Amino acid sequence: MIGGRMAVAVLLLVCSACAGGGTDSQVSPSAIGGGAVSPASPPTPAVAPAPAPAPAPAADSHFTLTSPAGTDGSTLPAEYTCDGGGSTIALAWSNPPAGTQEFALLMSTLPGDGTTKWNWVLYGIPKSTTGLVRNTSGVGTLGVGSDGPSAAYQPPCSQGPGAKLYTFTLYALSAPPVPAATPVTGAVLRGAISSITLGSATLNLSYTRPR
Repeated sequence: MIGGRMAVAVLLLVCSACAGGGTDSQVSPSAIGGGAVSPASPPTPAVAPAPAPAPAPAADSHFTLTSPAGTDGSTLPAEYTCDGGGSTIALAWSNPPAGTQEFALLMSTLPGDGTTKWNWVLYGIPKSTTGLVRNTSGVGTLGVGSDGPSAAYQPPCSQGPGAKLYTFTLYALSAPPVPAATPVTGAVLRGAISSITLGSATLNLSYTRPR
C-alpha cells in the first residue's frame, strides 16, 4: 500500500509540473536575429539633372545709313545743292530690322522759323534694296517736297545765313504705308508710317551757302 501511495504522489508531481509549463510564452523581438529590429530607411529621392543654360541672345545688328558724299556730321558737297548740279546723293544701308517689308526715305531740314522742311520724300522702296545710286530714279515712289508742287527731289537751297543741317532718315517698315491724303508730303508720309516703323537710320550733313 505504501508503494502504491508513493507512485500516486510521484504521478501527481509530474502532472503539476506539466500544468505549470502549459502557459503561453511570448518570443521577444530580441530573440529573433539576436537584437532589436530597426525601421526601414525611406528611399533616397532621385536628383534631377540641372537644366542646361539658355543660349546667349545674338547681338543686335545696328541699322546704319551711309553715303560716299560724306560721313555723319560732315559737310554736304555743293554739287548736291542748288549751288551745284542739285543731284541726289548716293546712299547705302545695312542690317535692317527683321521683318522689314519695304523702306521709306525722308530728307529734311529745320529752317530758321523752326518748321520742318522736306527736300526728299520717297517711299515704296523694295525690301531687297540696299542702297540708292546718285541721281537715282525708278526706285520707289516720289512724294512732294515742301517747295512743291511736283513730286521730285528738291535740293538744298536755303536762303538764310549760316550752316543748315540736312537729315536723311531711312525707315524700315513692316508693311506698305497707306497715305491718308494726296499729295504725299513729308508730313503725310510720316503719319502713314508711324505705326509700321520697325526701325530707322539717319545721316546728318550740313551745308552753308556761299554769300
